[in-house]
Amino acid sequence: MSVSDLQNQIAKISHRSKSVFWRTAEEKPLRNHLLFEETFEGSDPLHTAVNLQTDTEHGFRVVTDPLNNENKVARFELRASDPMIHRGMRSELFVVDRVTDKEMWYSFAVMFPEDGYAPDSSNELISQWHQEGSPPISLRTVDNVIYLRVRHNTKEDKWKVMELAPLTKDVWHEFVFHIIHSAGSDAILEVWHNGVKRVSYSGRNHFEDKKMPYWKVGVYKAKWNNSRTASEKRVIYFDNVRVGNELASYESMRSQRTNDKTNSDL
Repeated sequence: MSVSDLQNQIAKISHRSKSVFWRTAEEKPLRNHLLFEETFEGSDPLHTAVNLQTDTEHGFRVVTDPLNNENKVARFELRASDPMIHRGMRSELFVVDRVTDKEMWYSFAVMFPEDGYAPDSSNELISQWHQEGSPPISLRTVDNVIYLRVRHNTKEDKWKVMELAPLTKDVWHEFVFHIIHSAGSDAILEVWHNGVKRVSYSGRNHFEDKKMPYWKVGVYKAKWNNSRTASEKRVIYFDNVRVGNELASYESMRSQRTNDKTNSDL
């Protein structure tokens, strides 16, 4: 893909109304619980996404799955030398503009290649639910760990950090999230990793008096905004990005593909 092709793709996505996520769901329901699904197959991937936030030729490509040559996936790449975009060092897919309902489901598969994702003591976000300032919910990696950071239930400790899994390379990690976005007592955050429930958290996960969050996947490394770290490059693969409404369930949000998509033994 040339730079001009990438710019045209970004312009095509950005030109659409930011209500495209919900409009598509209303005009062409996928399933009664599923509002959005991107498998990166077909001739026009990303046709229902809101925006693609990268400004480089290497930042985003649809490629053959490194573990299954019959499958297509998204490849994101961020380099420490890249220009900043939207005031940060990022290569991200803007999936949902603003969540409109408190109870939602989200899922995706992600893979970290050995060649392209060296251990780094400075963290990066690979998925974030963002309102204003720091995102109240974010999935991150640091060194060889995948962890979740969420707004804590008490004012004394602003953030709660929960380790989810080892950052095992060259295998698919599948995540399913069930979230009731709330700053009140009804807030819920449940997370499954490769078929195992890792988080069941009932503390608030939302900033009060702020808009509902938007959701992105990809890679954002804040440390590179103004300095360098042990790594110079982050390559990451995504597939089966889904959003479900309150009618969804863990079983309905899981990938329907075979075990070449995930490694359930991790």
